[in-house]
Amino acid sequence: MDPISPNPYPGCDVCAALVRECIDVTEPASPLFDLERAHRIVDETRDHRNQDEAAAPAL
Repeated sequence: MDPISPNPYPGCDVCAALVRECIDVTEPASPLFDLERAHRIVDETRDHRNQDEAAAPAL
């Protein structure tokens, strides 16, 4: 399985929140541990990053 690693847009508060959530759900000792949710968060982060990049392609 590939490592779960969201790629947030720099300086985006929404992406930062998604990364924090991903960290929570990928920590095996956490009661929130859920790898399926982690993969959905990565997808959501990617989609949000694409929106941010479309709005500011110069970055």
